[in-house]
Amino acid sequence: MGENDFAPLEPLPVRPDEEAEKEIRHPFWHCFCCQDTGKIQPHLVRRVIPSYNYERDRLPICQNCHKGHDWFHLNDLGVIDTRLGPQICRKLDSLAREDWRLTAQAWFEMMKQRLEQATGEITAEHNLRKRDRIQAEFILVQEKHGRARGDWEEIEDSEVAE
Repeated sequence: MGENDFAPLEPLPVRPDEEAEKEIRHPFWHCFCCQDTGKIQPHLVRRVIPSYNYERDRLPICQNCHKGHDWFHLNDLGVIDTRLGPQICRKLDSLAREDWRLTAQAWFEMMKQRLEQATGEITAEHNLRKRDRIQAEFILVQEKHGRARGDWEEIEDSEVAE
């Protein structure tokens, strides 16, 4: 082995890869526009400046919270963009909050469907009945449950025909 040759090492991951989040958490930041960094999030900037390129263009500074003031010292260097005023930042914050609400709702619905599917599979696996009830069996079960609760009323055949 030469002095410039190294034995390859495997990377040491900080945390293991997971298929999906096990739970959804509410974000810890207060301002959804900049996520408490002072820099407006690029996906939100593109709603106002459609051709915005994070790698090339100036950093738009959030004026919705006090964190944007931490970046004003770079104004003389021409690094920041202050054109997105407080009204625009408030609107972007509102849009981001709504996006988060919709994401959380969609995630909840997805988890609910997974739970219902898993519950159905477990129930089917442990169910002693190998087929679904027929209509007559269903009516009989309803009658037995109604009688046990004490709220079952007999319907006369003449009432049904009318």
